[in-house]
Amino acid sequence: MSSTTFKVLTLMISIFAIMQISRAGDLDILTDFIVPPNTIPDGNLFTFIGFRVIFSPNNTVSDFKVLKATKVEFSALDVQSVSYATLEFPSGSIHPPHTHSLCRATLHR
Repeated sequence: MSSTTFKVLTLMISIFAIMQISRAGDLDILTDFIVPPNTIPDGNLFTFIGFRVIFSPNNTVSDFKVLKATKVEFSALDVQSVSYATLEFPSGSIHPPHTHSLCRATLHR
């Protein structure tokens, strides 16, 4: 077998192996993102700026606050079954023990 034939055969086998490894698909791609009526999809549709206030230098928390991103605040989350909330506690306060039945919660400090 010549060197060129061996290289071409090796390349073809590698390409087919990578194609088999990287096969993935979305069964219902049409409902991944539903654009609200009368909206032109652009970068702002997928950008949520509601949590930027957390990183503001003059953000002082004197009372307990909840910031959330649900379908109401962030329309790109429609049909994603995702929401996000940030709980801001005042300095020196405690987070009372509690449970989350049938769901999960991640707390970032």
